Amino acid sequence: MKKISLLFVLSILSIQLSTAQNQPTETDPKKEELTSNKAAGNQWIFGLGLNTVNNSGAQFKDLSNSDHWAFGKIPFYGSVATQFTDKWAAKATLSFNYFKDGKIMNGETILGQSEGGNDAGYLAFDLGAEYYFLNTKKVAPYLLAGMGVSFFGDYTTVANPTVQVNTQDVLTLNAGLGANVWFSDHWGLNVTAIGKWGLNKNSTNQSQASIGALYKL
Repeated sequence: MKKISLLFVLSILSIQLSTAQNQPTETDPKKEELTSNKAAGNQWIFGLGLNTVNNSGAQFKDLSNSDHWAFGKIPFYGSVATQFTDKWAAKATLSFNYFKDGKIMNGETILGQSEGGNDAGYLAFDLGAEYYFLNTKKVAPYLLAGMGVSFFGDYTTVANPTVQVNTQDVLTLNAGLGANVWFSDHWGLNVTAIGKWGLNKNSTNQSQASIGALYKL
């Protein structure tokens, strides 16, 4: 009788253990959120495309005037970004361009090579943070802020063809907005518009717009 009772108790315990193992465990929402953030973070995104620069000195006036926008010779940019959370990313961008003859720089029309002068080269390196305020799978708009340094080559102007304007390095504070549009898990398109406020004495403000392809690792 004792053996039967013992076997009955062991059978009940065995059934209870088996049932407990087969029951789904409840997930901790905090752990799920942490896992989601970890999966979304540490993504490397590379960009390559075209840019145009406005250093006309007209601020927000005549934005549609093509003479205010530089787009010459090598109007390219390259970027690398790392998205460390689903909302934040850090980005570095290197841009090249040229202000050719006929373009307006700081309120003066450039006298370019075709007139015996020289075009003004442009080189910029910018670092910034991006905040994704509406991060979806397909479209991810963001706000950006940061700092950079811009280089402007020497040039002469139509008003003073014998006076050469020297090269200038300008430290800038940057702010703007943009969006990433993803066509697949790896390929996408980026559009960005950014304002750059010069911190040097007598330096002017500039603006830059770009469009390019993205590749995400």
